[in-house]
Amino acid sequence: MKYRIETEEYPDTHTVDGVTAPVARTRRIAVPVLPRDWDALAVRAVVGLVLALTLVSITWSTVSIAHLLDGTWTAYLAASVFDLAWCAALGMAYLVRFRPDRRKVVDRVGWALLAVTVTAIGLEGYQSGGIAMACIGASVSIAAKALWWTLGHATRPELTADDAQWVAAQISNASAQLAVASVRRQVARAQDRAAAELLAMEASRRPPFGTVLAADGAAPAALPTADPPAGSVAASGAAPAVALDAAPAAAVERLDGVVGSAALGAVGSTDEALPRTGGELVEQATAPQPTSRPAKQPASRPAVRPNRGVPVPRAARATQAAARTDAELLAALDALGDAAAGLSVRGAAAYLAIGETRAKRLLAEHATRRHPLSLVKTEAAS
Repeated sequence: MKYRIETEEYPDTHTVDGVTAPVARTRRIAVPVLPRDWDALAVRAVVGLVLALTLVSITWSTVSIAHLLDGTWTAYLAASVFDLAWCAALGMAYLVRFRPDRRKVVDRVGWALLAVTVTAIGLEGYQSGGIAMACIGASVSIAAKALWWTLGHATRPELTADDAQWVAAQISNASAQLAVASVRRQVARAQDRAAAELLAMEASRRPPFGTVLAADGAAPAALPTADPPAGSVAASGAAPAVALDAAPAAAVERLDGVVGSAALGAVGSTDEALPRTGGELVEQATAPQPTSRPAKQPASRPAVRPNRGVPVPRAARATQAAARTDAELLAALDALGDAAAGLSVRGAAAYLAIGETRAKRLLAEHATRRHPLSLVKTEAAS
């Protein structure tokens, strides 16, 4: 076991002249050192080495395939697609490392992409230098990517059948919860869309706000009537004045008599209001009627608002109570006796009917008068 010497601080106390105070002291201690984890170091070294070889392989394959595609900048972009797709498949294989059924599909896609890359590199090497260059160039990509496959198998955790089923059940439960949340979100979105469409359809059936319908503004059609007799006034469609002017004088007199007798029979006595004749009815019908709303008040208002309450005589309004002097107010406080000492400033102001500032001054003066200051003689003080 190896140890490492370290210096640490610890709290302590120090007493001087009977006074104790906390202080901080230092001491050296031996801390055991854990042995090196060579497994972790080996994994880090292997992963770093494989990453470096993969970068070399990606660079080599990209340049080779781009040279096969005439070497333009677009050819380099197209050549990088093969290795980038293989890197994506490698990441997918890590994500599904606990699901063997999906891991098989991802591995097959990765090997297919590797085969396409190797074929393109071999074809470019065969055109440039023959079979030997084609085989060696293709083996670079195969070696680097085969190392990833080997590293995955070496570091992949092994699960028993029961553990694998338990992991699958947990993943299935979590996936079911995600599916339920997604379905509920879709259902809510569909319901909102359906409600919005129904509201839009309902709004489209209604006229725009402020539109005057034809039925509201149209005048009512007149009902067909038979031709009235020559002397009839009530059935005619003309105005009362026009109808009476057009009728003969005998008909007007007869109408006045009928109206007068009907009014007299309704009243029952001549002491009541006199009945209206036909001419008066005509004048009432043709006279301008007052509007339903009162006219606006004139803009000018009287300078003095009239008194709407009980009138107060001028002499009474001019008469005011005479202000009381301080002596009278102090006498009123003296009349209270000991109760004056318990008055507050506001209470004294209300009792004396004066302001609070004056009441405060009078209370102080009243207290001074009740309890005068005593003088201490020099001899008693000495």
